[in-house]
Amino acid sequence: MSTTTGNVQPIWVAKGDVSTNGTTGMNQPITLAAADYTGAGANNVLCFTANTDGARMERLKFTPTGTNVQSVARIYVNNGATNATATNNTLIGELSLPATTASSVAALISPEFVMPGGAMALPGGFKIYVGLATAVAAGWVVTPICGQY
Repeated sequence: MSTTTGNVQPIWVAKGDVSTNGTTGMNQPITLAAADYTGAGANNVLCFTANTDGARMERLKFTPTGTNVQSVARIYVNNGATNATATNNTLIGELSLPATTASSVAALISPEFVMPGGAMALPGGFKIYVGLATAVAAGWVVTPICGQY
C-alpha cells in the first residue's frame, strides 16, 4: 500500500492553446506519407509542444485543405527529445481520414481525435507528432485543442 499522498487539488489550465506549432506557424498542411508505426520517420510532423509547466491535450482536429485520397493519421506522444529515435515516441492512436473533394457548396468533414480518457496531461516539453499512412494531394491541417498549464 502506498504511503504517498496524491494531489487532491484540481489543476486548471493557465491559457487555452490552439496553435499548431510555434516554430512553423498555424495552418501548415500535412501531405507527405510517414508510413511508419514508430513516429521516427522524417515525414512525421510536429503538431504541438507543451510549455515548461506542461499542458492538457484534449483532442486534435483534422481539417482538409482540399481534395485528398483516404488515409490514416497516426498520433504519437514524444518525450521532448528527438523523434528520430523510436524509443522517444509512443503511438497513442490512429484516425481514419476520409477521401475529400473540394467544394464551393458543401463543407468538408473535419474529424477529431480525442485523447485516450478524454484528455491527456503532458509533462513539460513533451510533444505531439502526426504522420500519414499515405501521401495526400491538398493536405490536412492538424489543430490541437488544449491548454497550457
